[in-house]
Amino acid sequence: MPISLHQALAALLPRPQLVQGCWHLLSGRREHYLPRGEREPESAYRRRVETALPSGFFRDALRTFAWMLASSHWRDLPASLQAVISDVDGCGTDLGVFLEAADLLVLRDGAALVGVIPPVHLWPSEGDRQQALRNGDRLSLPRLLLIERGDVLHWHLPGNHALPDAITWRERRPNALKPANQAAPPQEPPPHPWQYLTASLVGDGPDGAGMDLSAETLVADPQAPSGWRKQRLDQRHYRGINQLPAIWYASHGAAFGEGELPHLGLAHQYLNHFRCQSDYQELLYRTALPVGVRTGVAGPMGSSSASEPVVLGPNSVIDLPEGASFQFVEIQARSLAEHRAWLESLDQGMRRDALIPAAAQGAPRTAMEISWPLPRPMPCCRARRYKRPRCSLLCCSTGAPSPVNSCQCRKELP
Repeated sequence: MPISLHQALAALLPRPQLVQGCWHLLSGRREHYLPRGEREPESAYRRRVETALPSGFFRDALRTFAWMLASSHWRDLPASLQAVISDVDGCGTDLGVFLEAADLLVLRDGAALVGVIPPVHLWPSEGDRQQALRNGDRLSLPRLLLIERGDVLHWHLPGNHALPDAITWRERRPNALKPANQAAPPQEPPPHPWQYLTASLVGDGPDGAGMDLSAETLVADPQAPSGWRKQRLDQRHYRGINQLPAIWYASHGAAFGEGELPHLGLAHQYLNHFRCQSDYQELLYRTALPVGVRTGVAGPMGSSSASEPVVLGPNSVIDLPEGASFQFVEIQARSLAEHRAWLESLDQGMRRDALIPAAAQGAPRTAMEISWPLPRPMPCCRARRYKRPRCSLLCCSTGAPSPVNSCQCRKELP
């Protein structure tokens, strides 16, 4: 691909993909985690994959951990943030909901990128800008941006322990998927689903020092070595910005682009439980019906030949010679008990490492009831205690004065 990946992301990429697969209930990845057995028929394998339904345990566990750390306090919000507090990202997301989504990404992926996109519409005077705001022009205001760790493709650090001066990430193109009644012409290839944005600082240029924000996409090109070529979609320059309005939101205070996944072990437990549950269900399916056993007779039963199957029903009669018998015997599968015991052990291990409010044994519990068994996971949560981004991040892209005591949204344990 023409878009290069940072070496730190390339080395870490399989682990975030595994965690994201557990978060999305292994959608489209069940064949990867349930390999086909040796000499297993294709029809039997497809039926086994379709009947193996993963639970929402992993996702509920992360949401419970996020609840344990959730306690927001707004202090001295700047005017630029107060004006968009009910729609911080241009999609109608409240500030509290936005930060809760950031918490979940940090708990799932270990880190996330929180940035600010400056206003798209720039006006020659403050009066024109205020008039546009009165007319409901949302593009005249900045918007917050929450980017998953796997979508932050590349960054450049000018030195050790320095802030990045260039970041590249990807976003879904809103016009990539067309309605069914507006199909693209057959001679045109389908548009690429992603657009790639790069924010970089420039010291000297025709427009002066500031930040460049460019958007590109990929277009199919048979003559290119990779089959794709870049196409510029947009290019904007913002003066007066000497620091990229973005922070690396991590739970362990890791450097930019780094950070361990805090719940990778729970994801592996979840996958082991899924595989064992699938094997247990397959074993139950094979041993659910009893087997007919006859004694004291050889050859075909009754008047049927050896090649014809025996059909038994409430109105059927079987002729047996004297001293012969026929009965149904249940299969004695000792491995069922072993699978059941292993499943219970995996389930207890996962519940020991995660708190599930509604999927736990028994009726759903309230927030007060969840807080009772906290002594064991409390040190883990304290180790992940962190401060949320300062709201002065929004001021640096709008030119608004930052308050003396910058507003800070803290995460506190209940």
